[in-house]
Amino acid sequence: MDLISTIFDKNTNIIKEAFSHITKYSNGEVIITDEKLNIIFQNSKYNFKKGKFDISILAFDDKKQKLKKSFENFQKTDKKHIFLKLIFKNDIQNIPMDVHICKIFNKRNKVKGYSIILQDITQEIKNRIQKETFIDILTHDLKNPMRANIQILELILNGKFGKLDNNLKSILDELLNSCKFMNYMTDNLLIKYKNEFSLNELQKQTYSIIELVKDKAHELSKVLERKNQTIELVINGDINDIEIDVDEIGKVISNLIINASEQSIENSKIIIQIENTNNNINISFFDFGYPKKRTNPDEIFEEYITCSNKFRKIGFGLNLYNCRKIVEAHYGKIWAKDIDNVGTMISFCLPA
Repeated sequence: MDLISTIFDKNTNIIKEAFSHITKYSNGEVIITDEKLNIIFQNSKYNFKKGKFDISILAFDDKKQKLKKSFENFQKTDKKHIFLKLIFKNDIQNIPMDVHICKIFNKRNKVKGYSIILQDITQEIKNRIQKETFIDILTHDLKNPMRANIQILELILNGKFGKLDNNLKSILDELLNSCKFMNYMTDNLLIKYKNEFSLNELQKQTYSIIELVKDKAHELSKVLERKNQTIELVINGDINDIEIDVDEIGKVISNLIINASEQSIENSKIIIQIENTNNNINISFFDFGYPKKRTNPDEIFEEYITCSNKFRKIGFGLNLYNCRKIVEAHYGKIWAKDIDNVGTMISFCLPA
């Protein structure tokens, strides 16, 4: 800030030259003005007129006054920075832009000018469209056939097309579990991209977290059967219905049950505890069988980090990361704690 403020001193040629070198290879427009918006420096990427900076030239006719009013309000407040997204219309094309405007202060904390940085985000938008297209392909072209396979296999295993011998039933059961795992992996990839690019809006409704846990435990009973595992549900205190996106929190619960199953030995019990603590609903998942000692247990919620080297699977490197993103979108928290010589407890809380 001190370096920039020297621009407003008498001997500014050296500073101007320095800024010229700094911004020479920038793909954005950099403009420095004094307190009256007279342009002192610009690198002229978009051929703005020299003289006085007029923010209204960055907007279409019907938006000019609104943009000008926003900037004038910013000048009057104590805010040091304002960020705008807009479409800049030049002589050739319309350019989507990010605009950062910062106040420049002198040593007496008086506004002596403004720095304006305009960034062309055309490529960023193109990349986003490509990502959204990829998500659509993943959703429709991959998930729909998987859903169909799961439904058909469930009908066959339920005896809708005749009785099955034990060997064939065992093979089809394993095939069904593989399809469900693929479906689960695809869900995690979709959640990852949706969270990263803010494509999903939470659809909240009042719902029983107890019933949701029971439903997800029942849905995953076949997964638990493979290792002869059971779930024990412990409820402490009165648990009221809460405002949640049922589908998204359902994915968190499913992910944490599957994770607990993978981290537990055969013939073990997974304990799920629900309690009301300080106006938060806490849901904890205890797994047993593989004791771990980590410096920072919460690292498992980072992208592509798994719970242990034993289960180095990309799917489980995303599921806990996705859980964190979903819980945080509900203004909740998620954490992990290693239990000495036993296993791990993963908990998340939601506002009650």
